Amino acid sequence: MQLGIGVVGDADDVMSLKAWLSAEPEFRGAVRIDRAPIGKTDLGSLPEVVSISLGAGGAGTILASSLITWLQTRRTTAKLTVEAAGRTVTLEIQTLEDVRSLLEEIIRADDGA
Repeated sequence: MQLGIGVVGDADDVMSLKAWLSAEPEFRGAVRIDRAPIGKTDLGSLPEVVSISLGAGGAGTILASSLITWLQTRRTTAKLTVEAAGRTVTLEIQTLEDVRSLLEEIIRADDGA
């Protein structure tokens, strides 16, 4: 299953999240950055979405826990948008516990779990 994670903020937050997820043994080699298309007058593009390929098994639960932990390490407000299987959930530091089960359900949507 392919999953996209958008970070509301700056490019440093996108790169930080990619590094965080890449450090998880279950996700090594499965995390990449998707960039916005380069416009005619642009010199380059900014990182836009962290994409991750999840295999079967407990990867969805590990990802949910990892995302929540990453958000909790932020010193400022942070907001993520997670998309999988045509469904979306938004996470903010203030709503972490409220959305854990919803996030896990969305991540597992195509996993058959």
